[in-house]
Amino acid sequence: MVSHLCSALAIAAIFFRSSTLAYGGPACRYLLSDTEWPSAEDWNHLNASVSGRLIAVVPLGHVCHDPTYDAAACAALQQSWILPNGQFDDPSGFMSSYYQNASCDPFTGRNTTCLQGNYVQYAINVTGAEDVQAGVEFAQEKNVRLVIKNTGHDYLGKSTGKGALSLWMHNLKSISFSNYTSTAYTGPSVKMGAGIQAFEAYAAADKVGLNVVGGQCPTVGLAGGYSQGGGHSLLSSKHGLGADQALEWEVVTANGTLVTATPTQNSDLYWALSGGGGGTYGVVLSLTSKAYPDGKVGGVSLLFAVASATDDALWNAVEFFQRDSLPTIVDAGAHVQWAIFGSAFLISEATIPGATEDDMRTVFSSFTTYLDANNIQYQMNVTSYPTFYEHADKYLGPLPYGTTPAAQIQGGVMVSRNTVVNDTSALVSVLRNIATKYPQFPIASYGMDVSQPPSSPNAVLPAWREQLSYFVVLQFWNFTVPVSVMDEQERILTEEVMPPLQDIASGAYMSEADFHNPRWREEFYGENWDRLLEVKKTWDPEGLLWAATAVGSDDWVVQEDGRLCKAT
Repeated sequence: MVSHLCSALAIAAIFFRSSTLAYGGPACRYLLSDTEWPSAEDWNHLNASVSGRLIAVVPLGHVCHDPTYDAAACAALQQSWILPNGQFDDPSGFMSSYYQNASCDPFTGRNTTCLQGNYVQYAINVTGAEDVQAGVEFAQEKNVRLVIKNTGHDYLGKSTGKGALSLWMHNLKSISFSNYTSTAYTGPSVKMGAGIQAFEAYAAADKVGLNVVGGQCPTVGLAGGYSQGGGHSLLSSKHGLGADQALEWEVVTANGTLVTATPTQNSDLYWALSGGGGGTYGVVLSLTSKAYPDGKVGGVSLLFAVASATDDALWNAVEFFQRDSLPTIVDAGAHVQWAIFGSAFLISEATIPGATEDDMRTVFSSFTTYLDANNIQYQMNVTSYPTFYEHADKYLGPLPYGTTPAAQIQGGVMVSRNTVVNDTSALVSVLRNIATKYPQFPIASYGMDVSQPPSSPNAVLPAWREQLSYFVVLQFWNFTVPVSVMDEQERILTEEVMPPLQDIASGAYMSEADFHNPRWREEFYGENWDRLLEVKKTWDPEGLLWAATAVGSDDWVVQEDGRLCKAT
């Protein structure tokens, strides 16, 4: 075990970028260049305490760079790099191209030095509470940055960090179903290890005649930032957000204690974990959430295109859809995903549990009647599958992984039903300006109704309960241009594209937001901020757990060299 770890250390050292700054003092987490950095003996001791599951992390892209270049492996990695399944099975992998910073990706030259950069230094392949407790204790004693990672399905840089020890939760794959009884809920439930991904939960539920609320990207981990951050789903108009499903959290706290958090036991922690953001209150080992009897699910996709993005026909149709069709569609129980790219309008998915094909046509009739009356030709596909799994395979798949890339910069806002319906022209004017002035940023939107309160109070952003449309403005990362070019696109997104949308918005979904959003406290957490901060101070008073834009994150700052230091 020790010799294997030492050899891994030698490989990892090749990719380490030495800091040019001196030791930052006790107010900063140590880096490998510091004399106070844990010794090889310290790491070997930690490795022994977790039964040899400590990994000296080598960035995934090393196979594309000397001295470990492998032509076949590099070619395969280039094909899979932008897809979630190209990242989530590796302890180094995460899906934020901005934070990857081209330090060791497969698209820079073979002779380019592969640097550790923002990749973690070590990871514990967690198999249970004892592994987490060992990692927490080590990080506390040795003053090492600690991060939590499952799939790395994270655009805000929360699941990685320079010089960090990572608690890699991905292989906690237990899943079981039972009937649950409490004062707040009685019915089917699913208990999922922290590593369970949506596609695994969908498949397991399907086998027992149930369905569960899960991510539209089928590779997201349900117990992690998805449910902890809110989490919308194809089933959200019917059953609510991911956080609304939470019944119990099994958590290792920052002092190493294993606790269960429910609405009646450690209720403040339960409340915060259920929608108040991940990576900061404790380390979740498992989530027990609601499950539902399965049945037929209706679906629609629709596409039309006009001559150009400046064509009034496109924007008149968008305005009609938002004001006159979407509220009715959503009130029928639908979740709707649509997008504008160039001169095209696409509804990629509309979902109504329990609906037949005829039901779906009826629900969409106001919009199709409008298109017909205005001589706009469109393609429409209507389905009704006997199970949710089959529906998800059609509209999110092919399962298990789907084909949606996860390498982008993006910003997002929630727009209230009142604004969508009563101030539609102003909303569409903002969208049209973005589409025409910034064509490199396609616009996507999710329509749903999650206004019903959950069975137990939670920390979901109150703006979720009022929104009708959630808008995402994004640009896929271009790996063929210098990082500085994409950094400039990120600046344009933050400073030019998003502010007009933010001015008419009521909040933002923290998991699909702009990480440079200067309004992040207000827009991600709203009126819950003060109470969430109290929970953070109660359960992690020393700030061991840190994640960008998480509650408590402004107590620390990442310096130019990547070092995490106490804010002054």
